[in-house]
Amino acid sequence: MGFAERFEAELAGVELPGRVGIACWDLREDVPVLRGAEVEVHSASTIKVLVMIAALRAVADGRLDLDRLVDLPRERTRGTGVLFEMPSVASVSLRDLIALMIVVSDNGATNAVIDEVGFPAIAECIADLGCTGTRVERHIMDTEAPGVLRTTALDQARVMAALALGAALPPTETEHALGVLARQQVVDRIPLRLPENARCWNKTGEIKGLRHDVALLSTDDTPQVVLAVLIDQLTDPVSTKGYRGGDGVEAAAAIGEAAWRTLAQPGERIQPSTGSHGVEGA
Repeated sequence: MGFAERFEAELAGVELPGRVGIACWDLREDVPVLRGAEVEVHSASTIKVLVMIAALRAVADGRLDLDRLVDLPRERTRGTGVLFEMPSVASVSLRDLIALMIVVSDNGATNAVIDEVGFPAIAECIADLGCTGTRVERHIMDTEAPGVLRTTALDQARVMAALALGAALPPTETEHALGVLARQQVVDRIPLRLPENARCWNKTGEIKGLRHDVALLSTDDTPQVVLAVLIDQLTDPVSTKGYRGGDGVEAAAAIGEAAWRTLAQPGERIQPSTGSHGVEGA
């Protein structure tokens, strides 16, 4: 019995709120499990992985320099992140902007990286990675601007799989991207219930009524499974009030645990996690 069939069996007992898109497969078997995986939804911050890949492609091509300082606007994008709380910081290296964009999901850092890369390069990256339902047409949080931020669970899984397999970036930039994802500090979804020995590279996304997470999972240092969980149309009070917690978070954690159970060796018991996953502490 392959990964896909075993994962389907694990999913049978998971309660799913709202509208859920799931795309998951073992990278060695390449047999996908897809549920609502091609439904287009608001991407929220999951789109930042694509922005990172587009930026690192430009670095690999010599068009951008990771250590060059990028000037920041005085008016900072709010939402998740820290730069809007640091008005005295006038410039940040592209290297650090990428880290902030992924590790703490900084929206101001994301928009600065988008401006460095440009929307055409991001669109080219989207097409090159085989994404059919993904569009990045405006800045993060700029809801008055024309254009949309849309994606699908299948597209998100395609992006993460391409990164894991070395098809998205050259080796040096692949290692850099995976290193940044491994330092993710928002671990309340797919990684939450994983054992301490699990490896997880993930990026979350959230707005009111929506909770996403996309991840690579492994029992060692080489990604083995790709998992995208996109959940919107959430109606519980926690999900509709803010950006953390709620039914979608619990469902993503349960799906992550199901994927890990499928990946883990037969008879291996999952130990409760502290949720740290490499984060040294607050």
